[in-house]
Amino acid sequence: GYLYPMSVLDGRKSRSSFTGITFAGAGQNLDTGCKVVLNAPDTSATVETKGISKGGGIQTFRSSVVVTPKAEGARVSVSCASLMLDDESRSDTIPAMDVRAKNVDIGHEATIGRIGDDKVFYLMSRGIPEEEARAMIVNGFANPVAKELPLEYAVEMNNLIKLEMEGAIG
Repeated sequence: GYLYPMSVLDGRKSRSSFTGITFAGAGQNLDTGCKVVLNAPDTSATVETKGISKGGGIQTFRSSVVVTPKAEGARVSVSCASLMLDDESRSDTIPAMDVRAKNVDIGHEATIGRIGDDKVFYLMSRGIPEEEARAMIVNGFANPVAKELPLEYAVEMNNLIKLEMEGAIG
């Protein structure tokens, strides 16, 4: 799949927010991202994504932020987090920042990790079956972004995670 929406902020103090969650399963290679052009003073943009991959799934997230000379005082925050559920899966974050204005505040943060066996073991020691423990960890990872989604999307995402995590063991 390939998904790459773009926002252009032309009005003073205009704002843009991009929230995304991707789940790459076996045989999937997801190439997603977004582009934001800040083209006016005091504009602001946030990008927050969570990517989950399993079964050898591959995901690439590309963020492109362009701050034109007109966008003095712009603020941008890009945060990309990836969780791999096994050793075969891959996750890449490719940020591009083109900043040509003064007095701007630009931040980019990317984290990539795996489900820690210690977390799974802890939940299992509390009587939670392994499959359920792994699903709880994935839900906990996705939740900060999920709570920004409309309710029906958040419900669908939880169902998808549950479905994807079934049979993930073995």
